[in-house]
Amino acid sequence: MTRRKFFLEFSPAIVNQPIVFRLVNDYDLMLNILRAGIDERGGYTLVEVEGKPSQIKKGVSYLEDCNVGVKELNEYVSKDDAKCTDCGACVSICPAEAFKMDTTTWKVGFDGDRCIACGLCIDVCPPNAMKLEIW
Repeated sequence: MTRRKFFLEFSPAIVNQPIVFRLVNDYDLMLNILRAGIDERGGYTLVEVEGKPSQIKKGVSYLEDCNVGVKELNEYVSKDDAKCTDCGACVSICPAEAFKMDTTTWKVGFDGDRCIACGLCIDVCPPNAMKLEIW
């Protein structure tokens, strides 16, 4: 099984269609919705998709055929080490434990694979060293 993360954008014309349901049901994929939003301009979903690579490829083709904007994400939150003061605010707020304080060097480490792009670290970072790469 393979796990990949995607940012999906839905236009107002298709937000009421069962596209995500069909992705799970018809393509035998497991989805973990990490972040989502909808308003009068459309919607977006950040999902982690798990399945066979061939099924993921078919699922992505289906999404594109439905006019869903699909962007694969390898990195969605980045840390600017030059701005970071290693205060640890991100360590205490991160629900995914993507940040760790090295107690030897007192430097904050970041594991992007654990990140769920919730944005809490961005909100609490005093020097604005964290950036959401999705938008």
